[in-house]
Amino acid sequence: MAMQKNKIRKKKQKIKSTEHLTIKKVEIGPTVLLESSYILALFDPRDTNHKPVKSVFRFLEPHRCRFHIPASVFTEVLSKLIQKQKTVSSALRTIEKFLSELPGIQFLGSNPSIEDIMTRYRGLARKRIRFLQSNDFVIATEGIFYKSLILTCDSGMYEKVKRYYPDIYFVATNSKKYKDDIPKFTRRVLVLTDKRH
Repeated sequence: MAMQKNKIRKKKQKIKSTEHLTIKKVEIGPTVLLESSYILALFDPRDTNHKPVKSVFRFLEPHRCRFHIPASVFTEVLSKLIQKQKTVSSALRTIEKFLSELPGIQFLGSNPSIEDIMTRYRGLARKRIRFLQSNDFVIATEGIFYKSLILTCDSGMYEKVKRYYPDIYFVATNSKKYKDDIPKFTRRVLVLTDKRH
């Protein structure tokens, strides 16, 4: 009887000692692609779109989103930052600070090969989306491919992609035409977040 109690006690101790090793599943919110114009507006307080972009970004903080930032977006943002800030080291510091403070998970997505890009043009270059500039086409199709919610301040990209893909949102103050996009985006995030719980 005493031996059996000892075995039970040891088993309980073993369970307690391994409890702290248990991996807890972290809830991840929706995948949100941050397009170059959105990130640049976020970085620059003098940008006319800075306030709405920042408020949308703050709204996303508690949702632990998977922030989809394709390599082509990084390239565009870095190039513009170098032009503005005049030094590579300063631009890199800005990017590194942004990534370290990202309130969620960073997701690079794919690095499409020539064949992948050709496949995207064959399958996704319908109607007016085919008239996007090449980099914008790669960024937009990357968002479509991963079913990301795309945030942009680029009206040209928005106009062409919206006809084909409804989960692109125009986040800018300078357009009354798309003033409903921010509320639509927040509702969409809340719906997707609720589905995960």
